[in-house]
Amino acid sequence: MAELPPDLSPLQIGTRGHWQGRAFTLIGRMRLHYGDGSWTEWCADFGQGTYGWVAEVMGFYMISFAHSVKVPLVTEDIPAGQILNINGEAWRVADVKEGRCIAAEGELPMVAPPGWSRTSIDLVSPDGQFGSVEITPEGREFFVGAYAEFADLHFTELRKLPGWEKDAEITRRQSQALGCPNCGAPVNLRAEGQSMAAVCGSCATILDTSTPNLQEIGKVAQTTLKLNLLLPIGTRGLFKDEMWEVVGFMRRKDRWCSWDEYLLFNPWLGFRFLVTFQGHWSFVRILPGHHSQNQWQGQTFKLFAREEAVTTDVLGEFYWRVKNGERALLTDYVSPPFVLSKEEMPGLNEITWSGGEYVEAAEVQKAFVKAGGSLPQPSGTYLNQPNPHGQRWKEVRTTFIFTVIAYILIQVLFMGWGTPRHVAHTGIEYQNARAGETLVSEPFKLEGSSAPLHITATGLLLSDTYLGLKGSLVESKSQRSFPVAFPLANYTTAPDGSRQKVTLPGIPSGEYVLRLTPDASATLANATVTFTIERGGLFWSNFWLGLILICVWPIWIMLRSGSFEKRRWYESEFNPYGGSDD
Repeated sequence: MAELPPDLSPLQIGTRGHWQGRAFTLIGRMRLHYGDGSWTEWCADFGQGTYGWVAEVMGFYMISFAHSVKVPLVTEDIPAGQILNINGEAWRVADVKEGRCIAAEGELPMVAPPGWSRTSIDLVSPDGQFGSVEITPEGREFFVGAYAEFADLHFTELRKLPGWEKDAEITRRQSQALGCPNCGAPVNLRAEGQSMAAVCGSCATILDTSTPNLQEIGKVAQTTLKLNLLLPIGTRGLFKDEMWEVVGFMRRKDRWCSWDEYLLFNPWLGFRFLVTFQGHWSFVRILPGHHSQNQWQGQTFKLFAREEAVTTDVLGEFYWRVKNGERALLTDYVSPPFVLSKEEMPGLNEITWSGGEYVEAAEVQKAFVKAGGSLPQPSGTYLNQPNPHGQRWKEVRTTFIFTVIAYILIQVLFMGWGTPRHVAHTGIEYQNARAGETLVSEPFKLEGSSAPLHITATGLLLSDTYLGLKGSLVESKSQRSFPVAFPLANYTTAPDGSRQKVTLPGIPSGEYVLRLTPDASATLANATVTFTIERGGLFWSNFWLGLILICVWPIWIMLRSGSFEKRRWYESEFNPYGGSDD
């Protein structure tokens, strides 16, 4: 067998694990290579004659077992996204790869010499299960299992990793730097065995790192080497409670803008991306087995953007053979602070889903930027940036609605209890001969606590005359007064002018009189005015004032939240508010 390329996988022959209550031991492995990358498949002994496979790809794992079912007569040219019906279940094609064995070790259930090849059609079920149709010269075989992360498999007997753990064994290749075949400069691989391509920092050559001997597979522009990265290659930092190393950088663009993506690596957790645009950051991971554009982590997503993206600059190393000019159709769905992205790469015949979460620039700076350095401040509104006003609106919305309902119910209840009650009838006599003389009503008593007082004046006036009464309601004992005015008139243009009502809020108990000064038409000789006194009821101006005070702050928050969302969607071609900057 050919020499296995060194890698930073924590797994080794003899590693033990548990999966769904079943113990297993890794007894062999194959390294499979395809045109733009490679992966490792571990043969696992589950005991009692049961063997399965643990595929290790980009830091996540697929556990699968062979199933004896009728496999459709599919071919290698089946497109990603097509549905296959196998054993009564609909499976979606995720990617199609022809894998060639470049090395193997340990015990395997088949003969796999170098150059032995097979086509793997990876599938995803509606409930997220992993499936694969393996096509070999001997026939077709169907494997079913599940996706898993490192912690799900409860591994023990792991190997120590050079550069990450003390007392780790240093292999021959890891003890010396590799040389660029183009310029001879040393090339330090940071994710050996996991990365498929690296850029030489001296001559800008893109190197194939999937085999023991580096080979040139492309070039990047010399100007790329002069880019001033916000997070330099090789920087390590504690981020989200895990240690990550920056191993790659790429710049991509669509019709409207460009953005940067930093590739992070941890040998136990695999790869993640830090994506940045105009000072905003998202922490992104691949979602193996995902298939829904509307749901992820219990969130419902909306379509935000669909554009073809082109890779314009590449530095460091990547887990696929990335190159300048690489094109992919990107579709983004948002449910802030999350973003769900679908990436279709026709050249690789695969569909990849990834999920990201918005992170503050300060958190990225604390993890990866040295003391004294700083990251650019966020500018504008980003597609998955949390809406600060929206969160506040969610917090106060329920309380606000219940408060308004309770306030209205209380008002309605008091309308039943607060019907004005009759207190007294009193009156005054106006005579022109005594014009200017103060008129005083008969006294009347108010009992009980303070309450609104309603005084209705009705005047018996001659036609085309008026009588204005202006003065005060006076409490006889304390002489405390409350101003009142009754502009009475009997004109055809004012048919209700001879009846006027005044409402005074919060009048306390006591004995009161009306003291009024008349101002009448010269033709009005005399008139009789009667006053109907009622007490109680509701003072509606207080109700409306209280309702306004209750609503001001919540409605202000709601309006600011809506304004923030409009700014977010202004950049989208799928703007639900209408209009965009296109």
